Amino acid sequence: MTLQDYVRSFDPEDRERVFHFLAIFARYECALKRSEFVRRGSYGEADADWNTYADHISTRLARLTSPEYIMARDRLLKNPPLRECLDNGQILWLPNPRRRGETDARYLLRVVRDVRNNLFHGGKFQDYKVAELARDRLLIDSAIIVLQASANVDDSIQRFFYG
Repeated sequence: MTLQDYVRSFDPEDRERVFHFLAIFARYECALKRSEFVRRGSYGEADADWNTYADHISTRLARLTSPEYIMARDRLLKNPPLRECLDNGQILWLPNPRRRGETDARYLLRVVRDVRNNLFHGGKFQDYKVAELARDRLLIDSAIIVLQASANVDDSIQRFFYG
């Protein structure tokens, strides 16, 4: 199977879903970097400072009451995407629990990044099939809702996110 055949094998709705999520995610990271939520990376690169932003909006996120947001948030926090790990030379998908001292907001935005990382970098596709397509669709849709909601709680991110 060629790469083009592989891409064409995906349902058009899934291709649109993934493109929509990646476009929103990229715009969000750009908004973080253009505002005050940027830090110097290990090699001098400009990195989005997700943790500082999570701390900045933590209280506002906790006050959001939209049923759509609450459902998406809970879905991501209670059943986060797995982590791709290397153990004794074998690639495994392992649970992705909250880290010690990680706040709700930091954990939520980290698992949104993990959804992106798994799509972009991970080995989600074995033998040209996605193992848990329905779950992946829910994770992507939930991550989109969380990104849009969290952009709406901060004026500087709104300005750069929406233009």
